[in-house]
Amino acid sequence: MIAHTELKSELKGELTESFVRNDAYTINNKHTQGKTENTMITQIKRPVYTFIGISLFSIFLSGCIVHVNAKDADWDYEKGSESSYSGDISSTNKSVKVGEGRSVENISSVNGSVKVSDDVSAEDISSVNGKVSIGDNVSADSVESVNGQVKIGSGFKSRGQVSTVNGGIRIDNDSSVGGAVSTVNGSIRLEGVIVSKDISTKNGSVTLKDGSVVKGDIHFEPISKNNYNKRRPTLYISADSVVEGNIILDRPVDLELENPDLADKVKRNYE
Repeated sequence: MIAHTELKSELKGELTESFVRNDAYTINNKHTQGKTENTMITQIKRPVYTFIGISLFSIFLSGCIVHVNAKDADWDYEKGSESSYSGDISSTNKSVKVGEGRSVENISSVNGSVKVSDDVSAEDISSVNGKVSIGDNVSADSVESVNGQVKIGSGFKSRGQVSTVNGGIRIDNDSSVGGAVSTVNGSIRLEGVIVSKDISTKNGSVTLKDGSVVKGDIHFEPISKNNYNKRRPTLYISADSVVEGNIILDRPVDLELENPDLADKVKRNYE
């Protein structure tokens, strides 16, 4: 009886130990399997997150192209290519060139010129320390230059102003400017252009030819007594050009008016 009891206890101990080992093996397998699954999930997630990050960054950059110290910030695509692009184009210390037939938003350059080819549609076109050259049949909201001339081809349409601080302005035939045309130090030459607002300058001559129309005033603004440029500017208006407003002179100006009736519009505000 005692031997039977001892055998029973021994078998019970072995069974208990076996169950414990099996439970430990099961738990260990589950733990190992869980670690493997977690590792696999982590390995899958990493490239997915990387792909998503790169995609979002690429989408962000597609809306705005900026070149800083680039060799050549040049968008000279053939007409019709990449027609969906409509972002900003800007450059620092290099020139910007926009190819024919493009439709973009703002075009700008700092310390570099801006060249816009024919049939381009844009919002604001601007340059600091660089000239602006615009081809034929271009439309824009405005054109501005701080230190550089602005030269615009025929068929130009601007909803706003065309202006410079130091640099001349020239606009060719069949063009219209919805705002003012102004410069501080530079001449203005318009050939067959309709200006909806004023023309103004301080140190520069104004030439209107080929049936140009100014719906506002022509204003020669006053200069300081210490101004080094004592040369008189010239206002030339061809016989077929029209000024609907007044010709306001806040400084001496040499007048060349082919239509003598325009003399009645001259207002001299200087002594």
